[in-house]
Amino acid sequence: MRIRSITYFIDPAMGELDDQFSIIYAHSRSAQAALEKAGFEVQSIRLATSPFPTWLPLADKQISQTKIEELAARAEKNGFDYLSLGPCSFHTDQEVEDLIPRFLSSTESIFITMPITTSHQISLQDVHSSARVISHVAALSEDGFGNLRFAALANVAPFTPFFPAAYGAAGEIAFAIAMECADSAIIAFQAAPDIRHGCQHMRAEFETKAAQIEKILAQLDNGNNLQFKGFDFSLAPYPEEWCSFGKALESMGITAIGSAGSLAAASILAGTLDQGTWRKAGFNGLMMPILEDAILAQRSGDGILSVYDVLQYSSVCGTGLDTIPLPGEISSEKIAALLLDIAALSLRLDKPLTARLMPIPGKVAGEEIEFDFSFFSKGRVLDFPYQGIQPPLTVGDYLSINPRPIIR
Repeated sequence: MRIRSITYFIDPAMGELDDQFSIIYAHSRSAQAALEKAGFEVQSIRLATSPFPTWLPLADKQISQTKIEELAARAEKNGFDYLSLGPCSFHTDQEVEDLIPRFLSSTESIFITMPITTSHQISLQDVHSSARVISHVAALSEDGFGNLRFAALANVAPFTPFFPAAYGAAGEIAFAIAMECADSAIIAFQAAPDIRHGCQHMRAEFETKAAQIEKILAQLDNGNNLQFKGFDFSLAPYPEEWCSFGKALESMGITAIGSAGSLAAASILAGTLDQGTWRKAGFNGLMMPILEDAILAQRSGDGILSVYDVLQYSSVCGTGLDTIPLPGEISSEKIAALLLDIAALSLRLDKPLTARLMPIPGKVAGEEIEFDFSFFSKGRVLDFPYQGIQPPLTVGDYLSINPRPIIR
């Protein structure tokens, strides 16, 4: 188990950035040092802002881009590995849509997201806008890697420590911790005589580590108004089998993730995370990034695990579709249809989901892909069934989706 990120949240609209950076810089240095002294490996320190339309003068594209470049440089100077600018406004206009690829091209350290839901509604405009941005960003490089830093968000609250979903809220300075812990689930179930003992082992391990970390954090000076929002113990993988979510699920008795029984195993894992007593921020669910997980990449490449399998597992508390390699020539209309399903599932089940989709230029379904990136496994381009969507489903600005009522 490692700490994937200590993620800090600021609001550039709140006042002097000097004061906010002073607080979070001092805390990040002392937190990392104290945690590493206690034996916790900290992989990264990250920074996320409140939604960028609340503090950027978007009417002036050049000034906005300059401010972003200055903020990214400042974040890097202060030791932050990545910067999330948060989501653009719901019901994005064309000017903001056009700015997103421009912002992503300005520096390789920033992440941006777009909300496609609000309350009980899906914005068809934002669904199509997100799809167009994904297509545009894919074309910015030969390998389509830019979409690592863009995602569509459905029902995601602030203070999620995992990127790309991370963003802050108005008037708050805070931090949260994202854990990389798929390996702990593997160990728990490989040593367990049955499912119950495996779940108990995993939950106890997470609760013990959270308590140890909180005790360390409590001894630090948090400065003025710096709040600890909690932990995200989503089963985040690393692209080797020893830390694979796919391997964790298969350690529960599934021959291959994607085959029958996988949904039951995923439900059990999600339920165990729900029972955890640590202070929670973000998803605390099942993280299934295809290209970041050796087993998921292998099973999807073998045709055992499909895009819609991952979406199905998201219904029992997965985090959505993440680092999904798609054909380079995929139409934005087909991407929009997939985003529509993600948004509907999110609202119907009242749960957060994200979509980080990666069309790979020049590649077709089934072709092998490999990135020069330590967090990605080798994989194959995936596809999903689509025969088109048409009116009345496509008519209007919004689609209303009521959450499923709880019947007792």
